Amino acid sequence: MSGVRNPQTVTSTGDRVAPLPEGVVVRPVRTHVDSRGSVMEMYDPRWGIHPADMVYAYAFTVLPGKAKGWGMHLEHDDRYVLVRGRMEIVFYDAREDSPTHGLEARFTMSEFERCVVTVPTGVWHANRNIGETELIVMNFPTTRYDHANPDKFTLPLDTDDIPVDLGPGWIGF
Repeated sequence: MSGVRNPQTVTSTGDRVAPLPEGVVVRPVRTHVDSRGSVMEMYDPRWGIHPADMVYAYAFTVLPGKAKGWGMHLEHDDRYVLVRGRMEIVFYDAREDSPTHGLEARFTMSEFERCVVTVPTGVWHANRNIGETELIVMNFPTTRYDHANPDKFTLPLDTDDIPVDLGPGWIGF
């Protein structure tokens, strides 16, 4: 496929090669498996990945081959935990005062190596299901959802306002 890149994202020891926007935190979570099934850890304040208390939780899904985004918040951080599937998340740091202002970064989440990913305030993000089953993601945002005044800003995936070429497989949904 011409023009499609598949850059190396981790070293042979699992260290990330490409930088993430300032404030994006990735923390592995454990899945405990035995002959009866499994237990998946999702969030524990003792992990110290975010100073805000857990105040709200919800799940979202993305169908195979579909994408959601761009989205951004000004009042809260997201804290994603993937429950099922495989997801590519693309970040764009639009924060003027950030040391990583203008940075584009991509991260893949999978049920085979689960983690909590913190998406900070002011960072645009888009999510794409790159698996074969419905994607299920839990979010533990740092504030409760306000139905009367949602802290959610959205742009279409093919916007010119975010200087990111998402590449094939993202646009046209």
